[in-house]
Amino acid sequence: MPLRSTGCYTCRKRKIRCDETRPSCKKCSVHGVACPGYRDNGTGTGIEFKDQTRDTVRRAKDGYRVKEDALVRKAPPLQESCFGLPIPTHSAAVDWVGDQFLAGSRMVGMSTGQAGGLSLLPGIVASPAVHRLQLYGTFLDVYLPKNTTHLDHFSFFQTLAAMNTEQPALTQALDALSLVAVGSVHKDKYILNQAVNSYGKALASLVKALARPEAAESDDVFAATSVLTTCALYDEIGSHDNGWGKHVNGTQQLIAARGPKGIQSKLSLLLFSNTRHGALCWALIERRAPYLAQPEWRELAFSTPIQDSSTLFYDAAIQIPGLLGRFDQLGDSVPLSVEFVMELLGECEGIERRLRDWWFDWELKALLDGSLLYEEHAIEDFTLFASLVADRTFSTAYMFVSFPVAYLASMYWMCMHFLRKEIESLQRLRHELDRAWFPSDESAVTQEELYGYCVNLCKTIPYFCEPMSSSTGHVGTFLPMRTAAVHFTQNAQWREAKWVGAVRNSVFTKGLSPPSIGDRPGALKVRVSLKD
Repeated sequence: MPLRSTGCYTCRKRKIRCDETRPSCKKCSVHGVACPGYRDNGTGTGIEFKDQTRDTVRRAKDGYRVKEDALVRKAPPLQESCFGLPIPTHSAAVDWVGDQFLAGSRMVGMSTGQAGGLSLLPGIVASPAVHRLQLYGTFLDVYLPKNTTHLDHFSFFQTLAAMNTEQPALTQALDALSLVAVGSVHKDKYILNQAVNSYGKALASLVKALARPEAAESDDVFAATSVLTTCALYDEIGSHDNGWGKHVNGTQQLIAARGPKGIQSKLSLLLFSNTRHGALCWALIERRAPYLAQPEWRELAFSTPIQDSSTLFYDAAIQIPGLLGRFDQLGDSVPLSVEFVMELLGECEGIERRLRDWWFDWELKALLDGSLLYEEHAIEDFTLFASLVADRTFSTAYMFVSFPVAYLASMYWMCMHFLRKEIESLQRLRHELDRAWFPSDESAVTQEELYGYCVNLCKTIPYFCEPMSSSTGHVGTFLPMRTAAVHFTQNAQWREAKWVGAVRNSVFTKGLSPPSIGDRPGALKVRVSLKD
């Protein structure tokens, strides 16, 4: 249910406020470009609901068909899938996941000796509920990290897998996610096809559920949207542009419809806490404040069931995308003046101090507990990564005490890179407005500092690619890898950029890869205009 802008196409693409002057807007005239006009002549207002289920399923299936021939099948060369189910010889044999898949005479199970392995129990006929429970157990085994005693904000998957629900959208979404995760690990085309079908069915059920007045207050509907967001990270489902980002924004809109007072149950608070991860990452890419950055939602975050080191971090970090967006507006919707530049610079430096204090306290607490957050190890200690990536540009990497610590550390380094890059741009802009002004030595941003954040991000990637991090580890590499690649390329650090490319081409073996996000405007607009 996207909010539709009534501005011209060029202003909407540049994400600036259009003055909607007819027949062409003045913004386009000022910048010397032809105004393409308006799409609805000013009649589109408010929120528009569109049922895009068929288009989404079609795109997902088209992407699947393109990749089908390229899949390397690792299952036995017989006409059986790794689940012991016959592989259909033509597309008509593939049906929705349901009785055909979940009530067969062979069950999905986990082997006791190998994580993510599958064992068959021939001759035992069980109900679809039993098969589904075993399928979910296999999904948790291949998706969630192994080397942690508690999964913090990622534990909502365990909660959902153990739930009894009468909401078809949630059941079908869990089916889709479990099938695509397990099928991707085992390169099983039949299971992947079933996952795509389950995803389409879940979308259709979600559209029906959202049409009911009570949908906004339903925790099961909220959970279904969260699960479908994760589904969009898999190649078989989320191959079209911005698929994952649209899910993230849709989930935030559902949260907004409930309001802070509507997020009170333990499940809804757990889902809300998980949503902040994706909301922050997508907002950093879009350079726009997420809905959850508003004060009432930041306050709600302190009421979630899990209060740990990440709580204070996210309270500060989720404000960074809004600061990036305000910088992009300088010279357009916001006057380009010393007053506005200094105001924004002061707010950025305030968030920076909060993050640096948080990191110092986090490291100190670990030291008082007799441990370190991470240690630097030789790259050969990361056996799987070293076998997949031959490039040794970085000969060492970080070994963390647990997956939650690794994820939080990478988020800190990434957010600091975005924030300090913003401060560097503001300092340069301030100097161009007044050549007599210079930043202090303590606050000045150096290229060595920005490079150091990217090196830290690169040294977290081997840990995320090891079996102990499971599929969740692959997800944890997406934005850090993109952030590092953009910095290395913009600064002609080609050796490091080549290493990132080699990693991307080698490590994504579980059906996950960074989501397609299209072109995003950079933050060079203001500086270019000053030179004109």
